[in-house]
Amino acid sequence: MLDWPACRNARDLGGLPTQDGGRIRGGALLRSDNHAALTPAAVAAVRASGVSRVVDLRRPRELAELPSPFAADPIYAHVPMLPDEIDYEHPDDSYGPLLDHNKERVAAAFRAVAEAPPGGVVVHCRGGRDRTGVLVALALTVAGVGPEAVAEDYALTEDSPAVAMLMTLAHAERVYGGVESYLRGAGVEQRHLDAVRERLREPAFLTETRSGWGAFAEDYAELFRGELAAKIWDRALLGGFAELVRAAPGPVVEVGSGPGVTTAYLHGLGLDISGIDLSPEMVAVARRDHPQVRYEVGSMTDLRLPDASLAGLVAWYSVINVPDEALPAVFAGFHRVLAPGAPVIMAFQVGDETRVREDITFHRRRPEAVAALLAAAGLEPVLRTVREPAEHPGLVEQVPQAYLVARRT
Repeated sequence: MLDWPACRNARDLGGLPTQDGGRIRGGALLRSDNHAALTPAAVAAVRASGVSRVVDLRRPRELAELPSPFAADPIYAHVPMLPDEIDYEHPDDSYGPLLDHNKERVAAAFRAVAEAPPGGVVVHCRGGRDRTGVLVALALTVAGVGPEAVAEDYALTEDSPAVAMLMTLAHAERVYGGVESYLRGAGVEQRHLDAVRERLREPAFLTETRSGWGAFAEDYAELFRGELAAKIWDRALLGGFAELVRAAPGPVVEVGSGPGVTTAYLHGLGLDISGIDLSPEMVAVARRDHPQVRYEVGSMTDLRLPDASLAGLVAWYSVINVPDEALPAVFAGFHRVLAPGAPVIMAFQVGDETRVREDITFHRRRPEAVAALLAAAGLEPVLRTVREPAEHPGLVEQVPQAYLVARRT
């Protein structure tokens, strides 16, 4: 559940499994009840979660009774999913009649999700159950989540039996030939279906990276627990980064913090630093080994932080798992969360090849290419250096190691 004070049934659909082995992207689709009672802190929490659109499915008269605090905001979209008066019956406990009698309204609500700007979409009605449940179920089904998982999530909402959603999806299959066929018949175009799939589905590389590092977490932590003690140049560069941050202090985040060694080292240098990692197993190891530091599950592709909120950012051998096509968006995210002038430091292996080990894909890169991408994202490189491969306890490096420091312009 999301910590939005005075808001019920608020949760992120991220993490739900798709039928082909993928996952729903965290922060992409959120659901809740109405926002009329949101406290100022909760409104700020919604904004800080990276939401780009709030889709309000209520009737106009419901808005008059319970106004939305986002009504005048560009992120707000009012798309009533039901008419003011309902003149049809529900012969069973499913939402089949809602689908049958409100096709244009359902299609408009689906398009509001598909056409939202980059970021998360919050869907809500009055109680966050019926209308919200139907639209969320349609979107999840299009994204590849199976009926059982859709119904199981629906049942997390108060007084929402899973069988009601299973019957609704079965109705769409029986009467229309499936959810996508229903939506097309209602006026949804293929580009909208594709947009929702793209928005909701987690990129395959994230699923692979999470799974691979999760399986390797304990062994990796044991192997590299003392790695910084043997890496004098790494410590020197991290020390220089710490001096930059101390000149304009504030919170720092390490993305892809793994077992927490680098985060803990910088914490020991006096930085207000926390770590995020895709793998819950890695986060558990880091919390166990470094209880003095805060670690959370998260992704550098979806930094749920306010704009310009960080005094520094660390990507220490973590962009090595990000494919080339995803780097510009990742670096744009770094730029968004860094304060003006704040530094980012990163390390990676030098090369041109892609390798797979322990079911994890690793990308070697040329420093000049990474520096150019940073500059294009508004992160001005101020240091670029390469050291020769070395032999450390438990590790014999095969290629040179690159280090970059850039500042947000």
